Amino acid sequence: MSAAEYLLELLCEEIPANALPAAREQLRAGFEAELREAALAEATVRTYSTVRRLVVHVAGLPEAQPDREEEVTGPSVKSAFAADGAPTPAAIGFAKGQGVSVDALRVVKGAKGEVIAATKLLPGRPLPDVLAEISVRVVRALHFPKTMRWGKGEHVFVRPLHNLLAVIGKRTFTTQVPVELFGVAASTATFGHRTMTPARIELSGAAGFDAYRERLRVAGVDIDPAGRRAVLEEAARRLAADVGCEIRPDPELLAELVELVEHPGVLRGAIAERFLQLPEEVLVTTLRHHQKCLVLTREGRVAPYFLAVCDRAGDPQGLIQRGNEWVAGARLTDAAFFFAQDRKAPLASRRAALGKVLVHQKLGTFARKAELVAELAAALAGSAGAAVDAGALARACELAKADLVTAMVGEFAELQGVIGGIYARLDGEPAAVWQAVYDQYTPAGLEGGLPRGPVAAVVGVADRLDTLAGLFAAGEIPSGSKDPFALRRAALAVVRICAEAPLACDLRAAVAEAVALRGGDGGAAAALVEFVRERVRHYLTAAAGVKPEVADAVLAARWGVVPDDVARARALEAVRGEEVFASLAVAFKRVRNMVGKSGEGRFAGALLKEKAERELLAALEKAEKEVERSLGRGGHEAGLRSLAALAAPLDAFFTDVLVICDDEAVKAARLALLARVEKLFLRLADVSRLSAQ
Repeated sequence: MSAAEYLLELLCEEIPANALPAAREQLRAGFEAELREAALAEATVRTYSTVRRLVVHVAGLPEAQPDREEEVTGPSVKSAFAADGAPTPAAIGFAKGQGVSVDALRVVKGAKGEVIAATKLLPGRPLPDVLAEISVRVVRALHFPKTMRWGKGEHVFVRPLHNLLAVIGKRTFTTQVPVELFGVAASTATFGHRTMTPARIELSGAAGFDAYRERLRVAGVDIDPAGRRAVLEEAARRLAADVGCEIRPDPELLAELVELVEHPGVLRGAIAERFLQLPEEVLVTTLRHHQKCLVLTREGRVAPYFLAVCDRAGDPQGLIQRGNEWVAGARLTDAAFFFAQDRKAPLASRRAALGKVLVHQKLGTFARKAELVAELAAALAGSAGAAVDAGALARACELAKADLVTAMVGEFAELQGVIGGIYARLDGEPAAVWQAVYDQYTPAGLEGGLPRGPVAAVVGVADRLDTLAGLFAAGEIPSGSKDPFALRRAALAVVRICAEAPLACDLRAAVAEAVALRGGDGGAAAALVEFVRERVRHYLTAAAGVKPEVADAVLAARWGVVPDDVARARALEAVRGEEVFASLAVAFKRVRNMVGKSGEGRFAGALLKEKAERELLAALEKAEKEVERSLGRGGHEAGLRSLAALAAPLDAFFTDVLVICDDEAVKAARLALLARVEKLFLRLADVSRLSAQ
């Protein structure tokens, strides 16, 4: 017997491209969860979308929802039964409400103690009714970055809904599912491509999902993003090869273009040769960011062509091509004019104008920011021990924000930093200086390349730390999902630069210095330290690839010098699976608990006379030397394995020695011995955090 399949399609006005991948995933996850709850977990869910459609296809459905049992909990046992065991009215009423006898009630463990429960038989319901309810719940639960209201304001969704298709059937779609969303009742029909084939497409009697896809394809719509991508890529390759060019790699834009259309058409446009005299970054920004065009290259340089995507099969009269060429030409003409205007004066001459540009209403001007960043950068370079040319560092800080008052950045905001670096290079500034200006916003969080060279790395960290410190001091602290100034991303970039450049500065001290320069108080400093610590943890788990408990063990010991934090985390991840570390973690937890409760004592080796404590002291002294030697060579794994030698002596010590004894001097000596063990471990990691593993 063949299974049934369900098809749901929401036909809307144009949905933003960046909302579609998440919407598909939310639809899939939502339907799968709801189907499990409805005892329909055997069904498979696939989701699709175009710029105007959200589509859900559920296959492998039974003819009807199966009967299922549900456990329903009721009042507490104390409320349900009297002291003699007789049921109270509460138990009798609960049993009656669930359609069972009092004898059928059971006692189960609830969140606040024992409660009574009944197992209730839920008969299966008609599948269309179940799917209708699921569809409404899942669609209404979708989250979008931005939504719209329409009608009289009572409907809220990503875009206004124009048509709703909901059908079910075996082999063919025979039944309309009674879904209603945003004032639109479901039908058995959809519509083709808005401009090419907009006619109504009836799905009643259609041979399942494959027939639906084929009818839409004939009507100019491909609902599968993967299919549209394949068509787009092939057409783009062909059009580029026709003029001896290659497509400049741009996976992010390509993914966006796939989401912008229902029918991926590609056309080639040309730009005037004179525009090729502009810096490549200007050409690419104009074509990519402002025109959503793929850039073509020839022999590694930008070619006088671009590829545009249109939502239709072709452009027989060339109107779309000419329109794109006209707009691209106009934008490039503007860029050429602004570039020529900016080049009439050196970048450095614009520094004075920064005194009139506010960073934030509570943070003062960019001129003041440049001064603070320069002071912080000098301190960072010193603490990191980086081979940084002090003169180049100071000059880079002076010029870093000067391009904010250029005509080019005024029109093409995406070029800030980059165009400043280009202007600095053309002004004859040293490579370390112009590269630092160019790279100051690189990377964006965990994505993108790294700044080139130590000067650029220090400037990038100092600039972001100043921004973080200033906004934290001003009370602009991210909360929940709200982060209007992208401070989480800025902090992640700081951590990544420190880890990978690398910069061995102490981030905790750097944060305190940055907050002090911004006039923040201790509360702001403490909040920012914790904020940055969380970003270090995220970097360890997301980029360095260590388990969360390993990251916690490393950061609980000490943190701040990120390259060292990463090295210790990777070393602990490598050795933690060795058998001895399980017992070592348990023993160290006892060490921490005892020292934490009773204090560090006062060391007196002469008072340690019992065999177990003398053996622990000898093993500790040996381990201290080995750890010191290993860390001096950067051998964090070797250092951790040196700690493993303490596992057996610690077990014997806790078995044979009474630490909290009557002799105060001996007790203090034993506590001091354990405190030395604790200090040694914490040079590497708090392995007690791994005791549950």
